[in-house]
Amino acid sequence: MLSMTKTKKISLFLLLLFTIAAIFGTFQFSHQEQTVGKVMEEKTIQSEKQVDEHGNTDKLTTQQVKLLILNHEYKGKEVTITNTYSYSQIKDHHYHKNEYVYIDVSNQEKELSGTLLELKRDHFLIILVSLLLFLLILIYDLSGILTFFSFILNGAILCLLFWWYKQINSHLLLLLFIAGIPLIVTLTLTVANGWNKKTKIAIISTVIGSAITFLIGFLVIELLTHKGLHYEEMELITRPPHILFLSSLLIGCVGAVMDVSMTIISSLYELTQTKPNVTKEEITETGKKIGEDIMGPMINIMFFSYLSGAIPLILIFLRNNMSFNYAFSIVLSLEVARALVGSIGIVLTIPLSIKLTTFFLRRGALNER
Repeated sequence: MLSMTKTKKISLFLLLLFTIAAIFGTFQFSHQEQTVGKVMEEKTIQSEKQVDEHGNTDKLTTQQVKLLILNHEYKGKEVTITNTYSYSQIKDHHYHKNEYVYIDVSNQEKELSGTLLELKRDHFLIILVSLLLFLLILIYDLSGILTFFSFILNGAILCLLFWWYKQINSHLLLLLFIAGIPLIVTLTLTVANGWNKKTKIAIISTVIGSAITFLIGFLVIELLTHKGLHYEEMELITRPPHILFLSSLLIGCVGAVMDVSMTIISSLYELTQTKPNVTKEEITETGKKIGEDIMGPMINIMFFSYLSGAIPLILIFLRNNMSFNYAFSIVLSLEVARALVGSIGIVLTIPLSIKLTTFFLRRGALNER
């Protein structure tokens, strides 16, 4: 049973109030820049089947959507817009009654016309974020709130780095990330766990492990002159694609290394708290067993998380009669490289974390003050 402390009850109550206020705010359309409309009626006009040169079929449906304009100059007026959507709805949408949409309205010859832009989803996003916060507070109490706060803080730092990158030389993104990673790691672990000896050793382990892992990946890629890596998916980017890839590689290394490092260090720290007379050999052996247990799942998580995002593009290539080898080499070369380097980081971080933890423990550096 989950205990409901007074602090937890107050936090959940404040979260409920915030969620209600935020959702209420999304329906105050007068404060929104874009024109918002509500679907009052919709009916299908026609449907037709389309077949391309490769035999792929899709169904295009045209619907007539009647909307009530809810803000700005034409508030209270109705406009009828024709919308065409595909069966897959990848780049379009089938609008239903009572949905809220963003529209572009114009007045031509005293008759309103418009274009459907996209579905209004901000209230759904608020509900999802609130649900995440609710579970974090309910299960983890204050530590859950701190975890969410560290996530927001890291997002803000990354946005700041990207903003700075836009203002300066396009070749400096990697250097910005190298300079910003220690700050991100320090803030993440400190906010989540407090500033203590366990956090300090985790920061050291994460920074060293990430640096070694990235250096290995960087040297291999540079020595092989980027052979086997296809940057076609970045062809629309006006900045050097290899710099962007190396920057993403560094971020991936940090994520993998930090997770493994904190898991092992926290476990070994708890061992020393419950068994003060534990020997160096016992700490090392326990660390190895923990590493063996988490190494396999973590490496699989790395591969699945990177490769899953490429599945839709792979299917598009295969459905358009492109060979299996070509599709995988073009789409997955960068993802596989990220996953492999991240996996190397996981393997290296396990003994590194054990060695560093043992080193500090032998000098009493992990004992709480």
